[in-house]
Amino acid sequence: MRRILPILGLVLLITAVGFFALRVESMSNGAPQLNCVQCHVGADQNPAEFTIEGLPEQFEPGKTYKITLKITKGPDCSGGVACGGFAVEVDAGELVVTDEKNTFIATAPTGENLLTHTKDGSLLREWSFEWKAPEDATPVTFKISVIAANGDGSFNGDAYAHEEITVKPAEKPKPTPIVTTKVVTEEKVSTVLTTTPAGTVTERNPALAITVAVVVFIVATTGYLVATRKK
Repeated sequence: MRRILPILGLVLLITAVGFFALRVESMSNGAPQLNCVQCHVGADQNPAEFTIEGLPEQFEPGKTYKITLKITKGPDCSGGVACGGFAVEVDAGELVVTDEKNTFIATAPTGENLLTHTKDGSLLREWSFEWKAPEDATPVTFKISVIAANGDGSFNGDAYAHEEITVKPAEKPKPTPIVTTKVVTEEKVSTVLTTTPAGTVTERNPALAITVAVVVFIVATTGYLVATRKK
């Protein structure tokens, strides 16, 4: 019995070390879920910081954007076995892997697709990927979690940050209104206004005046010729 106890203890120790190594290996090869603090216990008490570059304030439907995620604050990781990790989930559009060595698409236990780090990617604190915006012009929400690991291979002493970012579609420019101008041409008849001694204004038609003058001239001329012949 005494000989069995040391052997049993050694087996338990090997099992525990193997389980721990397997767990570390699984965590360094991508986040199994968006909530990292379920494994990295206490990391939320040591907040990390990160930046997102390339994500627009307003997106164009169907356009592809290159995005860079970078951890800017966390514990020192000089020579560590794992320095960082991340997971990104989006409710519309498509996350696209552009760096297969350091990132890949994983499926969470609840069925969501996560873009996360590979084992090689866990040695980094900066990753790049693409997002293809949906064709529908509706707001899109990104859920992003990062772990800044201290490199000791355990789940203790790490830093955590989580952020949700909603991006709205760009507003379509309003069409320029078409203005129709209607041109109306008015024909005007020129008139001559004269003032009588009494101060009244008489309106005369020039054509009528000329006609009357011609008639008067003809009558006068005819009368003159008739009178001359009689003499």
